[in-house]
Amino acid sequence: MHRIPHCPNPLCPSNKAESEIKPSFRKKGFESNKRQEKIQRYQCKNCRQTFNINVFDINYYAHKSIDYKRLVDAMISSSGIRDMARQFRCSPSLIQNRIDRLARKAMALFAKLSETLELKEDVAADGLESFVLSQFFPTNINILVGSKSQFIYYFNSFFFHRKGRTTKAQKEKAKELYQRATFEKGAPSRSFKELLDYLAALLDRSYMTDIILDTDKNQIYHHQFVRHPKMEKVIHRKTDSKEERNTSNKLFPCNYIDRQIRKDQAEHVRETLQFSRNISNSMNRFFVYSFWHNFMKPFRINRKKSNLSSHGEAAGIDPIIIGKIKEDLFDGTRSLYFSVKNSLNPFQQDLWEKRLLNPLHCKAV
Repeated sequence: MHRIPHCPNPLCPSNKAESEIKPSFRKKGFESNKRQEKIQRYQCKNCRQTFNINVFDINYYAHKSIDYKRLVDAMISSSGIRDMARQFRCSPSLIQNRIDRLARKAMALFAKLSETLELKEDVAADGLESFVLSQFFPTNINILVGSKSQFIYYFNSFFFHRKGRTTKAQKEKAKELYQRATFEKGAPSRSFKELLDYLAALLDRSYMTDIILDTDKNQIYHHQFVRHPKMEKVIHRKTDSKEERNTSNKLFPCNYIDRQIRKDQAEHVRETLQFSRNISNSMNRFFVYSFWHNFMKPFRINRKKSNLSSHGEAAGIDPIIIGKIKEDLFDGTRSLYFSVKNSLNPFQQDLWEKRLLNPLHCKAV
């Protein structure tokens, strides 16, 4: 890999592609790795900082390379982390590390696309309930989906207390766990407000006059919608969540995504044994899956009934742009945080830096 997109020094005036100062580099000798391989070094002509060419490699500081396309294929086939580790003959921690690297690359590509993404359809929003670490710590993943394309525009997550009927022993266990756990106050409202903030950003680039947002009758959705200052172009249509879940249901896009995720992701399968142990790791896997769903998965299995190749194309994204995004994901380069930070939404920034914590304060490693 010899392509240098920008200077890796965050203090350099030419470290971003949109900088007015053109980046310029000169070769600055070689260095050797543990395998005694010569690696080219470069020097930035603007800040005089030297760097290794591998700083832009997605396998930077990794001792073992794996096939990322094969890794994605395993992820979307309901394979668990240990199952993938057996396939690649490596440790589970190595698999999760490579998923994290791929998730950050996908995050950077989607963030850049979001800056120019236009909304050309109605949308639906709903929450997918799963759990992390234990069923005493359920999670709600709010998802914003295109009504016609089933394109996943946005998602975030939060923890809440366990619901439903429990035994006496389970109540005692929950009481003991919740005394040590920390739950974010007002997390459901904050989560849906961030979803509406992202929708408002899409509306600024949309030529549609009246956009319908379909949700169920959750009161939190209603309260946040009426309080949001930029929802004047949006019609909030509420559907009872107990209605039959078929294609005529207004929440079909969310129900469809819910079904696909529970089918393809091992940790979200009902009563799964392969549950996630960490919220940051779980959301990184979810991001890779959403990227695959949006740009790589066929829009419909029966292609004779549709000429659309992906959900992204169904959402109105140029097929050439989609092809470039798919090519960039596996081109072997990595995206540096400071170069894409301003393009990421708040949830993506927390996810990138692994600031998402489990209720029992178990930070991602």
